[in-house]
Amino acid sequence: MSIAWISHRGESIDAPENTLSAFKLSSARDVDGMECDIYFTSDKVVVCAHDSHTERTSQGVVKAEIPGTPFAELEKINVWNGKKDYPVERIPKFAEALKTLGADRTFYVEVKQDDPALLEAMAREIDEAGIPHEQIVMISFFRNMVKLSKKYMPDIRTLWLTAFEEKPDGFHPDADEMIAALRELNADGVDAHCNDSVLNPEYIQKVKEAGFYFAVWTIDTPELAEKFAKMGVDSITSNCAGALCGKLGRFESAR
Repeated sequence: MSIAWISHRGESIDAPENTLSAFKLSSARDVDGMECDIYFTSDKVVVCAHDSHTERTSQGVVKAEIPGTPFAELEKINVWNGKKDYPVERIPKFAEALKTLGADRTFYVEVKQDDPALLEAMAREIDEAGIPHEQIVMISFFRNMVKLSKKYMPDIRTLWLTAFEEKPDGFHPDADEMIAALRELNADGVDAHCNDSVLNPEYIQKVKEAGFYFAVWTIDTPELAEKFAKMGVDSITSNCAGALCGKLGRFESAR
């Protein structure tokens, strides 16, 4: 199986992150999929945004709290994020983002709130858009959301987003702890921070041999991408996935 290249928040190296322009650019490039982040607005519209407010993406012009603001107000805010080729961009609905997904592409969707109703809304909008479930991957740092995901989306792949903590006895979770956590969460795999101080071929293969998918985030240099590709990861999320895929091609992921 070839490694999958995933555009982080769309092709955000060139277009404003989590906008329709970034998603469309990803769909136009030689990548395998894209990633977005979703929140509820105050009136329960599912929107794409990474931060809980708009200060950074509006370049300091407006700091509107996404969970506390109705969509009609949020869509007035220019979230161009300083990308001069895209001077006017707005926060899209998740339903709009789904329409940009190519027929042969995968969509990693990060759930940004610990709210089961958001999982339910995500599942409903995927079905309303007619997207085959095998094209969607649910990811979240919230253990509760990972554990509940199968209740609402039983046949959609679920990955636990996580990073590593250094303690006196080393980095955690180690491979055995990772496997135990994934089993406890009923996850299909992990989307781990690309920490090469802890991750190595043995760690990755141990997790994969236990039956889990192994993705990593966020890699933007060819050197680190090639290193992790050779370790045997299944997918790499990058702000410049198109460029990395063009430079490195598609490695075969060891099973």
